[in-house]
Amino acid sequence: MQLRITSRKKFTVLLCALGLISIVAIYPRQTVNFFYSTAIQIKDYIHFYGYRPVKSFAIRIPASYTIHGIDVSRWQERIDWQRVAKMRDNGIRLQFAFIKATEGEKLVDPYFLRNWQLSRENGLLRGAYHYFSPSVSASVQARLFLQTVDFSQGDFPAVLDVEERGKLSAKELRKRVSQWLKMVEKRTGKKANYLLRSRFLSHQSGGLFQ
Repeated sequence: MQLRITSRKKFTVLLCALGLISIVAIYPRQTVNFFYSTAIQIKDYIHFYGYRPVKSFAIRIPASYTIHGIDVSRWQERIDWQRVAKMRDNGIRLQFAFIKATEGEKLVDPYFLRNWQLSRENGLLRGAYHYFSPSVSASVQARLFLQTVDFSQGDFPAVLDVEERGKLSAKELRKRVSQWLKMVEKRTGKKANYLLRSRFLSHQSGGLFQ
C-alpha cells in the first residue's frame, strides 16, 4: 500500500512538471511576465513592511535608512517648509525633497516655484522631476522641464518619473526616455536619472530598461 501511494505521488509530481514545461513552451513571454510580476509584488510586500510609520511626519520611512526625504507636488498644496525643516522624531529628520516641476507637454506644477524656493531657503537639499507622458514627444517634454527649472549648485540631478507606457512598445519607450535624459544632461551638465515605480514595473515585461 505504501509503495502504491508513493508511486502515485511521483506520478502526480511528474504530470505537474510536464504541465508546467508545456505552458512555458507554449506561452514563454506570458510565463516570464507572470513570474516577474509576482516577484515584484513579493518585493513590494517585503519593502512595505520594511518601513515604519512616523506619526509626527505623517509618513512611513525605511527603517534601515539613515537619510530621509520626501516627494512633493501640488497634491500636498501649500507646504509649511519651515515646519518641515524643524521636524524631529527620535533623532530622525527630513534632509531633502524631490519636487514635481512639470508633466507632459504643458503642465507646470502650480506649487513648484514656491516649493523649489522655500525648500532651499529652509536648508533642505532639493531635486526636481518631470512626470513622463508617453503620448508626447520626449524633446517637447524635456524643453518644458528645462524652461521651468533653474538649477543651482548643490541641487540633485534631474529625474524623469516614468509611470505610464501608454501604447508605446518597450523599445520605443526606452528610446524616448533616453532622448529626454540626453537632452537634460546636455543642458544641465549633470547625468539625469529616471524613476520607475515598482507598481508600473509589475505590469511590464521583465527587463524593460535592462
